[in-house]
Amino acid sequence: MMEQPAVTSILHPTDFSQSNNTAFVHALRLAVATRSALHLFHVDDRSGPADAEGFPNPSEALARWKMLEPGAAPAEIESKLGVRLINAKTEASDVAQAVGGYAEQHNCDLLVLMTHALSWLERMFIGSLAEASARLAHAPALFLREGDDGFVDKATGAIRLRRVLMPVAAEVGPMHAWGVASNLVRLLEPTAEFRVVHVGETLPTFGNLLPHVELLSGPVLETILEIADQSPPDLIVMATAGHRGLFDDVRGSTTERVLREAPCPVLAIPGKQYRV
Repeated sequence: MMEQPAVTSILHPTDFSQSNNTAFVHALRLAVATRSALHLFHVDDRSGPADAEGFPNPSEALARWKMLEPGAAPAEIESKLGVRLINAKTEASDVAQAVGGYAEQHNCDLLVLMTHALSWLERMFIGSLAEASARLAHAPALFLREGDDGFVDKATGAIRLRRVLMPVAAEVGPMHAWGVASNLVRLLEPTAEFRVVHVGETLPTFGNLLPHVELLSGPVLETILEIADQSPPDLIVMATAGHRGLFDDVRGSTTERVLREAPCPVLAIPGKQYRV
């Protein structure tokens, strides 16, 4: 298999709420692990220059994790940990369009998002996202639900990724998603175990590049959630069609339904690579 491109630029849209902290912690920890640029992006309906007011403070978390001394400046975070910090804020009425445009403009190859009711981020799933102006980047996205602690310990920065569940389907080629997910997970936790499953009557031919694929029968969504409940994973990986844009693929799909009911974070990955 061709080696998948490394993560070099992570985008974390933030609404400045306290409940968004879990997603921020994951974005920061992933940036440290991959030595990536970290874009903290806020969409506001008021004008004003981008500044640090309201943005989460990475130096506090890094000091708590004993990676840096308290009060480390952004230049020190970059020189010692390889993480370049960018705070950006914009005024826009269409949040999805603003986030997608920013991701494309800055070549962000991983998004980390918190979804919770009544937030502007949740409203990214609502409305006519099929319109070209609202399509988001063709990039993997890690979704965390409000109340989900995820796989990064907020107090220590330790990563807990023992089990990863990856459902695969014939309609969406899983090879690109498998390459991205396996490379990222191995970087974060080399001993993590993948469970790859297909829900259906027969097992599609995926070639010899996937690990063992377990065949399960039953309703797709219910079966995925049932096995996730029986043996709780730390992460679920879902491949999306990838031809319209991430949120068009997620909205109304099995991925979105898993996202809303899964007991852990969900990593949605387009089935094809669109950037070189």
